[in-house]
Amino acid sequence: MQIGFINFSQEELAKKNKVLQMVRDQTAIDELGFGRIRDAFANLMFPGMSTLQRRAKYFAVMPSMFYQATQKKYSSWREVRDQIVRWEIRLTEMLMAGAGSDDDKNGITGSSVLAAAKKDSKKFVKYDPTYIYMSGLRTFGMVKSDSNIYRLIYERSKQNQEQAIRHKSTAEEEMSDSEDRNGLSQFFSVCDKYDFDNGKELPLNLTLKEAKYLKEHIETSIKSTNSLLAYILRNNIEVLPDYDSLGSKFQYLPEEFRIQYQMGRTFSHFAYVVQLRYNHIVATFNEQTDEANDLMREIESMLDEYSSDFTTDAVNSMLMFISGKITESTVISFCKRAIKPIEKRDWNELDELIVAREKAVKPGRNKLRNPKCKGEERLWPRMMSFRWDDIVYQVINEIREAK
Repeated sequence: MQIGFINFSQEELAKKNKVLQMVRDQTAIDELGFGRIRDAFANLMFPGMSTLQRRAKYFAVMPSMFYQATQKKYSSWREVRDQIVRWEIRLTEMLMAGAGSDDDKNGITGSSVLAAAKKDSKKFVKYDPTYIYMSGLRTFGMVKSDSNIYRLIYERSKQNQEQAIRHKSTAEEEMSDSEDRNGLSQFFSVCDKYDFDNGKELPLNLTLKEAKYLKEHIETSIKSTNSLLAYILRNNIEVLPDYDSLGSKFQYLPEEFRIQYQMGRTFSHFAYVVQLRYNHIVATFNEQTDEANDLMREIESMLDEYSSDFTTDAVNSMLMFISGKITESTVISFCKRAIKPIEKRDWNELDELIVAREKAVKPGRNKLRNPKCKGEERLWPRMMSFRWDDIVYQVINEIREAK
């Protein structure tokens, strides 16, 4: 698929880049198995973050949704899931009403299917907010259990029904009383109470209370407190949307974070060049000479600009640094083999390694030099940002701009 665009203004250009980024993210395929290393670096530096996430608001709201769900009565955990989905649809509607612009609405999960989902909840998105944000909610200590969330709510609901509940004068006191009596505070850390049944509008931006709640959880949770993400928030380090800008902040970072960033950058550069060469194989097979030449020029530019990253010692040091966090070893072996022809500029040897690697990763579904795939076009790869460009900067920025 080809996408054309006429550049009328900077605003239109920004919108175009956002659309292309969404297309790129949705069509990106990990043909060479680099995702294991990429995710290991991302989890190390920015735990709890996922490329499916879009807005910080969900981290503040979802624990309250789970807690309030324990106040209802169910006959099975499947009824819990149905209740949560109904509230997620209501939440989507409330956030849509509270969004400041159409661009903001792009970050609301389920916004594109809201009209259909309001009529039939089964038409809501497959990857709903519970699925998308659960890893972060657990990492940051907002949901304090690894159990299936619907079963957990069901069990807490049964416990809640079995105990006498004393009513107090305010909703906040009632919530606190219920938590203390039922032990629910061990499972959910709630920021505020939201009206998922009757609420009409909910601001998409964080309130000061929500920002403080999220910041404190990231900084203090045992799974994130020692991360680069927590360090940036704790020390109020100014950052930019571009992941590479972190390199200019070295003077503020302790040695362990400088090393993490440098090793991650080495892998990003290495993987980018290998993926460019993957595209070069495709372009050559399709007899797209101009495309192949453009790809080769980009490869040479990378090797010239970041020469220190393209040595056997540099790549092996990076692999040794991250290998303990990766359970799959073949990608490590491939990287060790691939850096040698890159260092020698032996492109034929590198091509054969790439072709063999794709066959191993995608047996029976490989595309390189496959007559069935001849003529297929590919988007250019992008250098990895380890979720920074997708969500990490967004969360940091939303916390700082809270009002």
